[in-house]
Formats: sequence, C-alpha cells, structure tokens
Amino acid sequence: MNITTNRAGLTVLVGHVGVDSGQLMICDPCYIKAEEWQDQPFAPAKPIDGSYPFNYNGACGATLSDAGFGSLGKFDTGVAFASGYGDGTYPVYATYNEDGRIARIEIVMIDEDEIDDEDEIDEDEEVLL
Repeated sequence: MNITTNRAGLTVLVGHVGVDSGQLMICDPCYIKAEEWQDQPFAPAKPIDGSYPFNYNGACGATLSDAGFGSLGKFDTGVAFASGYGDGTYPVYATYNEDGRIARIEIVMIDEDEIDDEDEIDEDEEVLL
C-alpha cells in the first residue's frame, strides 16, 4: 500500500508553538539573522510600502496594528500576527493532500469549544479588520 495515498485529507498534530510576546511569525528560517532580531530597543515600526520591516519591531508593529497582522520585509519575507488571547502554547496541525504533501498548516490559538456563551460574537455586530 502506498503511504502517500493513505495520507490524503489526514490532519495530524505536528507539535506546539510557544508564545511569550503575544505574537507569532511565519517565515523561512534561512532569512533570520540574529543581529536583526536581538538587542533592539522596543519601538513598534510603521509599514513602508505596505510591509513592515523584517525585524522584531516590524513584527510588533504588524501585530499591534488595527488588523492584528502584517507582511514583513520588502519581498514578503514573512508574516506576523497576534496570537489569540496572548501568551501560551498552541497546537500546530498539518493536513495532507492527495499527493501526500503538507497542504495546510493550522495553529489553533482559540479553541471554539472553549468559548463561553458570553464571549461569542453577536451576529449583528460589525467586525472591522
């Protein structure tokens, strides 16, 4: 039996991601240079030409924006976004396509089953991004 055909549509837990700054970032690890991310005074950056700088202050600027997310780097090097209700450890899931390749990654930051009735959004309430 071919294992790739058995994975189609399969969703698996691939690990957990820890958050200590209330935000997450997705990028190719080869783009991270330690000197661009360390020892910077905290000063959330503003976007330039639609993107935030690819550094910690750029990530903070993106996650503190009204939308809560933003693109980082002038060549869309990564994205940063606010992490649900803040710090914690969040599960990461992968879903495979029919070729046995990872087609989707999902980070569950707010488990819908854990939301109390009082926390639910009123369907008549307008949500702005």
